[in-house]
Amino acid sequence: MSRPGVYDVPHDRHPWAGYLLNVTIGNPPQTIPMFNDWTWVQMYTLTTKCMGDEENTWACLNHDQPYYNQTESKTFRNVTDRYPRMNWNPNHFFFYEDMWVEHATEVTTVGSATSTVVFEASDFSFDSTAMAFPFAGVYGMSPVFEGDKPDYQSTFYQQWKSGAWATGLTAFHYCYDGSPDVEKEGCHGYDAIQTMGGYRRDLIQDKKIYWYDITIWDWVNYQNFIWEPKVINYWTLDISQMSIGDEPVAINKTTGGAAIFDHASFGRGAPLSIDGYAYLVDLAQAEPITLQWPPNNGNQSFFSVDCNKRDTLPPIKYAFSGHDKVWEIPAKYYVENIDEATCVLNVRTLGYGEMSDGNFGDQFVMDKYLIFDFEKLRVGLADVKW
Repeated sequence: MSRPGVYDVPHDRHPWAGYLLNVTIGNPPQTIPMFNDWTWVQMYTLTTKCMGDEENTWACLNHDQPYYNQTESKTFRNVTDRYPRMNWNPNHFFFYEDMWVEHATEVTTVGSATSTVVFEASDFSFDSTAMAFPFAGVYGMSPVFEGDKPDYQSTFYQQWKSGAWATGLTAFHYCYDGSPDVEKEGCHGYDAIQTMGGYRRDLIQDKKIYWYDITIWDWVNYQNFIWEPKVINYWTLDISQMSIGDEPVAINKTTGGAAIFDHASFGRGAPLSIDGYAYLVDLAQAEPITLQWPPNNGNQSFFSVDCNKRDTLPPIKYAFSGHDKVWEIPAKYYVENIDEATCVLNVRTLGYGEMSDGNFGDQFVMDKYLIFDFEKLRVGLADVKW
């Protein structure tokens, strides 16, 4: 579905990397797969440059690695004179390897929108030849705050400001396997859509959207996304209440509770505190299990559970500051089969003891419609109309 300035951009869900979309950049155009990341501020793009040398590509990248070749584009412009080189270490892409970027401008097409944007052109600084990433970069969609310059603005935001998108609204709809939409018609046959420039009213139950103002949560740089220099641009809501069924889950009184929307690999698993997880494990009479391929990348232990308990265990419930509305993750979404006979609790924890923050991704957005408002800096949530 599309209308002027609004477009459903299709996404494929990669088994471990997150959601991938196609972005076309340059002249002549190069279409490359990008990883959609709600938690990054810019469009980070792999180029031919390795350790400062545009001809040294394969000293850094695997030969199967998709990338953007800036040397073949007539419209590529390095603008480091306006926006200096940046480096993050640690960072959330390569952890304790340097993440050097130069800033450039390039003609960029996403869906129906084409415009020239500022983006991050990589200068890869270490040997990553052992593996190829399934994408050529990161299509960041973090909120933009007052004072952020184009080198700290997402491609979507820049294209909206240039008039390529009708509004500063973008919405996510997940057609997960096993959903009522068996043929994934609402996602045009794909795993998900990110609607750019608006949202799909036909996918919203009873036409009811709950809007929440986002907040800045400084603790994120200490126990969740660790960056230096630090990054604070996240779609974050204050958690006002939380429970497992009717059993309250305590929220840390020092940090408060933060819901950070993230549908990448860190957004897999139901977000829960360590104390809440211990309660759920006891309630489910779950047993420790060692997994070669766990359902999420959290540092917590995993526990097997009787698969029949997905019908009897209580939902995990959340309320966010601004509304009393309670949002649930039912047990059928956090009790997950890892093979035909074995189920585990797909829960991801952060922090120490009480609830401080969690990444709200796949398990949370099932049956929910999620809207980001770049103009008013708020998040919209609705029940999906299947």
